[in-house]
Amino acid sequence: MKLGSTNERPVPETKMAKIGLWGASGSGKTSYLAALYVAVTQSRKWNIGGVDQESVDFLTEKTDTLTQQRRFPRKTEGIQNLSWTVMGETEQVVGSRWRKRVESVPLYFQLDMLDAAGTLFKGTTEDDATDGEIDLEFNDSSGGAGSDPEELIDQLTSCDGIVYLFDPVRENKEGDEFQHFQWALQNIVHRASGEGKLNGRYLPHFLAVCITKLDDPKVFHTAYKRSYLTADPSDPHLFPRVREDKAEALFRELGNLSPTRSALMVHDAINAAFDAERVRYFATSSVGFYLARTATRFRAANFQNVVPHPTQDSEYTIRGDIHPINVLEPLLWLGEKTRR
Repeated sequence: MKLGSTNERPVPETKMAKIGLWGASGSGKTSYLAALYVAVTQSRKWNIGGVDQESVDFLTEKTDTLTQQRRFPRKTEGIQNLSWTVMGETEQVVGSRWRKRVESVPLYFQLDMLDAAGTLFKGTTEDDATDGEIDLEFNDSSGGAGSDPEELIDQLTSCDGIVYLFDPVRENKEGDEFQHFQWALQNIVHRASGEGKLNGRYLPHFLAVCITKLDDPKVFHTAYKRSYLTADPSDPHLFPRVREDKAEALFRELGNLSPTRSALMVHDAINAAFDAERVRYFATSSVGFYLARTATRFRAANFQNVVPHPTQDSEYTIRGDIHPINVLEPLLWLGEKTRR
């Protein structure tokens, strides 16, 4: 192809977007990342590649655990800095004022993902702390590099966008979501204020709030009873999804089910610290709903893809193929917003 040819493809627009993962221990951060490659390939519109060997190995190993071994990967210890390039196309309006048209143009952006152990997000209470001081509960015995809570706050503060994972099943059992959330939030606000990064009273970050485990019966039935579910007509399996305009309402509904209702305080804290125009709610599932080998469409009578392990107590196994729901979409939304 000659230089300057009218058939020449536009030069891909590349954006460096640093995205952090935020969530309590056991909220599913590692599983979320493990499902990312599957979500990308099933979209048929995007591709993803690791920037370094650590990132390549992470996707390879964790995805294999989820899809081939049909079990959930082990939780992250310490802090991992992972980086991938996401490649695809976006629509762009081009042309003159009177002859505008929409074209598909290449869009590449780099996701620098920060995955940290959930124990780093948890502050102890005054009763638990020594000498009456507030301290951190950190259970990583390695104590080496990449396991410093101060490093976590530094890196989250420097992010362009954050994916916050809220596990309603865990919250219904533990009731301590606000304890995990508010320690990190207060430290991020403090750090951002000291660095002059606040926009008025708001943090500068874009925030994707992800309600995890949509495939869990308690979450699914709550969304179903509130008439929050819909299906994408272009999805051949017609898997249920929570309507975009109802995801935040589902967050509050699930917060009401918590024995301590601490998730409602998380919702209020998000409203206080983040600009509403920079926050979006998603209902996600890393493994998705069960689909029998002979079935072509979702069946509400047989939807659970995660069941107790037949021989190992307190362990779970994945019944069938995984079909991630809203795993890629929060990252694409953050990538699109932070490239502007």
